[in-house]
Amino acid sequence: MNQLPVIPASEFQLRKGNIQKLMQAHSIDLLFFYGDDRAVFGANHTRWLTNYAAHFEPILTVVPRSGDIHSATGAESETFYENTAKIGSIHVVNEFNMPEEEYPYTKPISFKSFLDILLQEAGTSKARIGFVGESSFPHWLVELIKTFSFTEVSMNAFEIDYRYLRASKSEAEIAVLRYGFEIAEAGLNSGINALEIGVSEREVAAEIEYTMRKMGSEGSGIDTIVGFGKKSTYPILTRTTMNTLKVGDLALLTVAPRYEGYHGVIARPVSMGPAPKDIRFAIDAAIEASNASEAQLKVGAVGADISGAGLDVLRKAGLIDLCVYSGIHSIGTSEFEPPILTSVSDFVVPNNSFLSIDVPLFMASWGGFRVETGFQVSESGITRFSKTPPAYLEK
Repeated sequence: MNQLPVIPASEFQLRKGNIQKLMQAHSIDLLFFYGDDRAVFGANHTRWLTNYAAHFEPILTVVPRSGDIHSATGAESETFYENTAKIGSIHVVNEFNMPEEEYPYTKPISFKSFLDILLQEAGTSKARIGFVGESSFPHWLVELIKTFSFTEVSMNAFEIDYRYLRASKSEAEIAVLRYGFEIAEAGLNSGINALEIGVSEREVAAEIEYTMRKMGSEGSGIDTIVGFGKKSTYPILTRTTMNTLKVGDLALLTVAPRYEGYHGVIARPVSMGPAPKDIRFAIDAAIEASNASEAQLKVGAVGADISGAGLDVLRKAGLIDLCVYSGIHSIGTSEFEPPILTSVSDFVVPNNSFLSIDVPLFMASWGGFRVETGFQVSESGITRFSKTPPAYLEK
């Protein structure tokens, strides 16, 4: 296998510096990030900041206004962090250890001692603090932090700047994301090739994931979705079962491999035999809506205009009630990360942003599907990350 793209250690130093510049602009002394092993969003912030994705034990990563990043976790993750993170120091902290376990090989410190290290880095004894993505923090941890004499800063303005910082991808991120989309399309094609009458959803998912793993995928940002027939395609989300493919079924494939912490994503419906008139009409309308949103993509475009173009197509087709969520979003260290481009979004697309246009039509009398394709938006133009554009597919 040829050498594959990665995010170099030097980039994490740049990210830390950019975050600290934002902290200075917003008068924040300590910035708290939380990570755990929730499948979709758990590693979002810590993977981007340090390259660390928590597994088993959660992690609290803190950036001081100046100085080095420090993280708190449990005893079983100390060497895991040292093996995988590309920046920062790790500390085993009592509050993060598993209850009823004992760890004779480590000397954990108290949470207060951990914070004292950070206050020394920041050069203050009365810190102004902020939580990035506070809703993802466990209640006990937020309450623990708030027992100390800190001043909490409103994060609304900071979160907007942080969102723009992450939305504009670096050259290393672009290379990693491009390869992630290659993996996604290869996985999708393996899934389409595996669609034969009598095959199970899990067998098709296995073919998809086998292809992606061989290419370097470390897992999936969302579980691979393979659904056959009305029952499995009706809901927005479905897990693979031993349900088998039948003549006349609509098959839905949604693929989101994780590579170096980043994600590719692609989704297509496939009709087993000629699609009934109402399903074919819906697929064609979804493709038209995707194309309409794609036509709005450019640096400086406003989110509401991109979203609205696709929604207008669905309204004219009489399908707007089946469009059950806002499907246009950024892509990065979570498969869908802010900003979400809704009908009222004022987000202005920056250079080198990666967006997924997802047209979801679900909960119909015949089931449902999504048509999803990724794009890079740059000052030099638009790049679609599928060799072929969205199209009606039939086997």
